[in-house]
Amino acid sequence: MKTKILKELVKPMGMKRLYSLPAEELIENIKPDWRIDDVPDFLYKRFDVSKTLTDGRPVFKIAPKGGASEKAILFIHGGGGMLCPTLFHFHTAARLVKNTGAALYMPFYPLAPEHTLPEACAWLDKVYADVISRAGAKNITVIGDSAGVSLSVSMCERSAEKPAGVVMISPGTGIDKEDDEMRRLEKKDILMSIRILGIIKKYWSGGMSASDSEYNSAYTDFTDFPPMLLYYGTNEIFYAHINDLIDRVRAYDIPLETHEGKGLFHDWAIVGMLPEGKQAQNRICEFITGEK
Repeated sequence: MKTKILKELVKPMGMKRLYSLPAEELIENIKPDWRIDDVPDFLYKRFDVSKTLTDGRPVFKIAPKGGASEKAILFIHGGGGMLCPTLFHFHTAARLVKNTGAALYMPFYPLAPEHTLPEACAWLDKVYADVISRAGAKNITVIGDSAGVSLSVSMCERSAEKPAGVVMISPGTGIDKEDDEMRRLEKKDILMSIRILGIIKKYWSGGMSASDSEYNSAYTDFTDFPPMLLYYGTNEIFYAHINDLIDRVRAYDIPLETHEGKGLFHDWAIVGMLPEGKQAQNRICEFITGEK
């Protein structure tokens, strides 16, 4: 029942409508309406929030009042390389900090159309190095959702210092295919549109191929990666090719725990108002703290 209610709540947000606009109109809508430069007030009230700048761009640290544990979280949000974090991301961040006691770092990386994927990757490498210097690589869990997955795993791939764990939520598998099975699933996906994939390639790719690991996590070199969690839904367009990523990770003998959301949509695991989303976030907290 809650899933049905949420679908009705998400529709007015206009995400799928936004993603279905012609390229030029989409870009014009993004610039004034989908840009933020700070985290919400409720985070400042509940946590110790601070901001640092990396090459002039903000990285927010959200920590428990009174001090954080030695654990750290680097949370790289999705949005197709064009959208800022949403309230779903911020509420997920709040639950992770509250339930783990860890400090969470949320970088506001460069976005299209003003910037490109290569720029975001280069900037995130600097952020990751800074978080490592603060917390130590083996205390860090890297989390990414949607486009944030490819950004996260390619960042870890490029670094010699791997984190303690990686969480992948609704990765964009199959962006190099855009086939009939993805089109069939598009009717069920309440957030994603096939058309947006072409727009992302045009404005975000910066010349990178859809088979580059920075763009598509199914092509990542997972050598020496830590244990991983994977969340995905059967009603999202990327479900058509999720096994490409699963097979890829397991080929490297990386411990991989998968969670399939039956009848659930893109990014459901960051929606804490869903029972399934809350359960997913509780499991992620256990993964971070090493309780299970």
